[in-house]
Amino acid sequence: SSTKISSQPLPATWYGSEKIHELERRAIFSKKWILLTHKIRLPESGAYIRYEEAGFNFFLIRNNEGIVRGFHNICRHRAFPVVTKDNGTAKILSCKYHGWSYGFNGQLAKAPEYQHLKGFDKKKNGLFPLHVHVDERGFVWVNMDAKLKPEVSWASDFTGVDRLARHEPFNLDDYKFDHTSQEDIDYNWKTLADKYSSNSKIEQLFMGEESEKSSRIISDFYFPNAAMTFSPHFFIMMRCNPVGPARSSVEYEVFRHKDASDEDFNQVQDIIKRASEENKSLPNPSEKNFNTGILVNEAPLYFQSQVRQLLEHHSGLEEVAKKEIRPAQQILDQTSEQDESLFSSCSGLSC
Repeated sequence: SSTKISSQPLPATWYGSEKIHELERRAIFSKKWILLTHKIRLPESGAYIRYEEAGFNFFLIRNNEGIVRGFHNICRHRAFPVVTKDNGTAKILSCKYHGWSYGFNGQLAKAPEYQHLKGFDKKKNGLFPLHVHVDERGFVWVNMDAKLKPEVSWASDFTGVDRLARHEPFNLDDYKFDHTSQEDIDYNWKTLADKYSSNSKIEQLFMGEESEKSSRIISDFYFPNAAMTFSPHFFIMMRCNPVGPARSSVEYEVFRHKDASDEDFNQVQDIIKRASEENKSLPNPSEKNFNTGILVNEAPLYFQSQVRQLLEHHSGLEEVAKKEIRPAQQILDQTSEQDESLFSSCSGLSC
């Protein structure tokens, strides 16, 4: 449904409340598509990247057919992480705790001391999958919704974003992954997203003295928490990851153009440093003057209206159901090996 833009900013209490933080995990991060990375980072079978998003621990992996898959990073035996490094290339996914191992499509391959037990079904003890969408330009999106078909389709929110004419000058085959960067911030993720929801604000970080160069910068924000900036020398992907009600992680993935000189590419560090300095000087929304209406700006208000609408809608559903609705929670088969109560408290799957 379309977003109705409110003239009022979000209540200041929404930027530090544990209750709102948990509702956001259920209403937004369990249901909406999250932009993560580009398939450049997964160049071969078994290549994987580990992520944490709003308390959900998961990983992406390229299977033997070249398809990018995503799974919650939880062994089905005792909920130990299957992937323990940030990235790498695996021959098989093996849990170090009791030796359970999985194929690149999540299927259980080996379960010592269990696989020969009567009634144990390997097919029902695979890794918990995520919905993954790779768009026409190779960008990778995930959706945590546990249903076979997510409530929100990728196309309903983002159809056409991978076919924008203004992106055509940037041939992504000419870029390669270079590095990641991460910074912890002591305030709510929405404060950052407020800032980056204005594409012009992102582009200002790249503006130098030469207007000709700055005019070749293209930036976009992807609700709820991702932004991307293209330049002839590099492109940067950024996410504002909620860690807690008043704590966030700013995460960058940096890709370099094959013809970029060191001088041009090294601008990236200056840009990230400038962004970091700006992030640290952002106003704290919990301060009483934040909510006076002075900070009225169309882009942040649109972002805040999206947040408000999603939270109010989901909260209404929970009121009718008289219980919390957790779209990312996996529904286990009664004959599966693992007890559902174990997973209700693991890796954010309770939400």
